[in-house]
Amino acid sequence: MTLLTTAVILLAAVVAVHLLFTLGLVARIRELQQNGGARPHTHNSQLPKPGTVVRPFSVTDTDGATITEAVLDGPVQVGFFQVGCGPCRMLSDALVAAPPAARFVSIVQGDPQAPDATARLIAKVGALGRVAVIDVDDPVLTSFEAVAYPTLVYTHSGVITASGTRLADFAETTGAAAPVA
Repeated sequence: MTLLTTAVILLAAVVAVHLLFTLGLVARIRELQQNGGARPHTHNSQLPKPGTVVRPFSVTDTDGATITEAVLDGPVQVGFFQVGCGPCRMLSDALVAAPPAARFVSIVQGDPQAPDATARLIAKVGALGRVAVIDVDDPVLTSFEAVAYPTLVYTHSGVITASGTRLADFAETTGAAAPVA
């Protein structure tokens, strides 16, 4: 009888711990739902920070023209995309479906092993504006402090005003899918 009593008490304790854990998860999920999930003002440490001045850079676009920080003389949106990146595909699809109002520059990390995929991504984002193709660790990434793909940066006169990985990040703060920086 004592073995059965011990087993029941142990089982009750395990069930109580699991119940407390479940209630904590439910409370956290409700909190996230009420707050709209992750919000832009709780800034992701991997994204360029608003207020950052874009450092000097130089890349060549697909037409052979040079793009430098001087291009950022007004509101300009810059998208960083990588060939083979699923979230990059989703962001570029969303941008093409609802083109931004401001000038747009796409920085594409090409894949020499997948030239067809690289060409398709260049053609897609080319509909948005200028496109530059870069290699891994290109200095332009450091200039914008972009360390992850995709990254969408809004600039005004060479200063980053907002950054995110989805258009929804910006819709929460601006009420528009693709705000002008």
